[in-house]
Amino acid sequence: MTGTVLFFMISGVIVASAVAMLVSRDFVRSVLFLLLALCSFAGLYALLDATFLALLQVFLYAGAVTVVLVFVVMLTRPQIADFSALLQKQTAYAALAVAAISLPLVDSLVRLVATLPGGGAPAATTQDLARTLMGEYAIPFELASVVLLAALVGAIYLAKEAE
Repeated sequence: MTGTVLFFMISGVIVASAVAMLVSRDFVRSVLFLLLALCSFAGLYALLDATFLALLQVFLYAGAVTVVLVFVVMLTRPQIADFSALLQKQTAYAALAVAAISLPLVDSLVRLVATLPGGGAPAATTQDLARTLMGEYAIPFELASVVLLAALVGAIYLAKEAE
């Protein structure tokens, strides 16, 4: 019972911070709302007894990625005169596209959950995770780090060019 209540409370925080991130007029506040959402996801992982994933979420996403985003925002600092300039004419079409994609996705997830066994997954160790990450997924892992580095270098280049 307590786990269910905590799940819905944390989920509410995630949804509220995601919506606040989207409608925030200040880019720094948007990043802070993103940080709140990412830390709340870590709370969900902790609720599922996935301590390693919770710590990974806090260190990698809530820590490193958010810091990179703050640097990008601070270095580039785009000037937008009016908040309505951010809203495009395609907003209604985008909402329609999201609904068209979300409905089949939710239906697929509901069907998938109905077919899952109730016993749970076998316990995996951190050593198993390391073998998989550095073995089978080594190239995607390294590509993700290169993309993050390229974003940081691009932000620095754009900031230096603006001076």
